[in-house]
Amino acid sequence: MAILTSIAQAYRALMVAVLGFLMAVLFAVMCVQVFFRYGLNASLIWAEEVCRYLLIWVSFLACGIAYQRGEIAAMRILVEALPARLAALCALIADAAVLVLLGVLVVFGWKYAVFSGGQTMPAADFIWTDIFGGEEPTNLSLFWIYVAIPVGAALLGVHVAVHLIGCVRSLASGQRPVFPEGVPEEWESPL
Repeated sequence: MAILTSIAQAYRALMVAVLGFLMAVLFAVMCVQVFFRYGLNASLIWAEEVCRYLLIWVSFLACGIAYQRGEIAAMRILVEALPARLAALCALIADAAVLVLLGVLVVFGWKYAVFSGGQTMPAADFIWTDIFGGEEPTNLSLFWIYVAIPVGAALLGVHVAVHLIGCVRSLASGQRPVFPEGVPEEWESPL
């Protein structure tokens, strides 16, 4: 069990670091865009596109962490009103339905990413050729943007599956299911 806890803590720390980095880049690009647009009256044509792509990745990667921290909206009125075993059964059914939905998102998100893979990112080509002086366009595929859908859904699926296992244990022991409630002190960022 200690190994799983260590893996979970390493995963959490990695995700927080990645998300923090992506948000810092997004913030920096938007600040530069605002300065250029309003200070120099010369808008950067690539900035909004880059920020959109970063926000897509941040949104899908953050879902799992938000679920784990209890920061995703949930209506538990029915579960809290039921006796312990029925509450665990209800939570188990809800988690199973969420896993089915996430499975659909993984499958069709992957298909959409592959389908969109034939298109390129105009911002990447502009940045490479005009700013860095590249000879040929990068032809960076939109696949790398839209693959955030199945990746994020799969990561959230892992979190929901862990909760589903807890619901099975609660059902077997006759206890109420445990839901993520806010952020425990040991998870909070030291910053």
